[in-house]
Amino acid sequence: MSSAALHRPLPFITRVRVENYKSIAHCDVALGRFTVLLGLNAAGKSNFLDALRFVRDALAQGPAEAVAARGGWEEVLRRVPEPATSCTIGLEFHLPATTPDGETWVGWYEITLAPPTPTRAGRDAGSGVRIKREFCEMRHPGAKGETGTELFVVRDRAGTGRRQSVLELPRVSDTEPFGELHGTLTEMFFYSPDLANLRKANPNTPTAGALGEDGGDLGPALAALGDEERQRISQYLGVIVPGVVDVGPTDPSADYIAARINFAIDGETEPHVFRAESMSEGTIRAIGLLTALFQPEAREGWIPLVAVEEPELALHPLAAGALYDALTEASEHVQILATTQSAELFDRKEADLSAIRVVAAEHGVTVIGEVDPVSRSIVADGLATTAELLRSDQLRPVVEPPAEPEGAE
Repeated sequence: MSSAALHRPLPFITRVRVENYKSIAHCDVALGRFTVLLGLNAAGKSNFLDALRFVRDALAQGPAEAVAARGGWEEVLRRVPEPATSCTIGLEFHLPATTPDGETWVGWYEITLAPPTPTRAGRDAGSGVRIKREFCEMRHPGAKGETGTELFVVRDRAGTGRRQSVLELPRVSDTEPFGELHGTLTEMFFYSPDLANLRKANPNTPTAGALGEDGGDLGPALAALGDEERQRISQYLGVIVPGVVDVGPTDPSADYIAARINFAIDGETEPHVFRAESMSEGTIRAIGLLTALFQPEAREGWIPLVAVEEPELALHPLAAGALYDALTEASEHVQILATTQSAELFDRKEADLSAIRVVAAEHGVTVIGEVDPVSRSIVADGLATTAELLRSDQLRPVVEPPAEPEGAE
């Protein structure tokens, strides 16, 4: 294991600035080790997560491929109240040093993308995207001037015949510290499981063991867990689903393995074994979520950020406390970013409202910010709970005005 993985600081992404991406006209959002995007259905929570995932996909697969995977520019660019012509996503980050005695890096990475410029005949000058601007600055904390700073800026030069369509960061990923940044951004994990994949038995091969973002390979992923991680998952699931005493894979010597639980029934000495296909939707979803949070790659620092949509899906409200504890514990090892439309996660005394980013839709445009002071005061004085404010659509975000782009001249 590299020293970078061992000494990864938290959080990895400390700030996200988005302009004109899907329903988001503008947002400038600070992130902590554990951050929850809280808002009603269709407010735009998933679009914020997808902006981060778009950066990951653009770096790993190419920006044109990332746009195409989302249905093209019609689905990527903001359309109301007026159509946008480009979008910008900027990330402030904190990276570990690549040597045990080295220094950490902080910096800003930002891309501005647009559709390709039409030709005089009305056809695209080429398929894919135009990279209007790509900016990356990395520096040692406390460094002044140019000392300890690495920087590049790439611009598309309109009218010169030069069209920038390939991102620079992947091109320089064989040099440090840009290689560490590229590798870390492309290892962000966006968990959005499919129920059929969670239930499916997968080949039991020597290379199996990584959980898929779609919930695939859950059985092999459970088999790859260490004793401590498996015990923690079993303990949390036992709170969420009373009676569960153990979680793990089916027969580890079989050619195909899936998830299974041991379930204790009052009056019986031996627990009953349930395979994935026999579990309730809530149970199998909880196992997949807990595996995503406690998988070795996240615990050991290889995955810098785990993003989860609707962790409470298909679970009873009483499970919220256990989910909050699991998400909080996981954030000691990996940055956690979650979305929810249920404030039950924070209806407890120890819940930290500073972890909430309120997401609301105003005239079809998504706004995101910290909980406003009035809402904080109402909750602190016991006049209403966070859930009650959300259900009555009285939970409002504090919205910061647009800031100048990093490295602007």
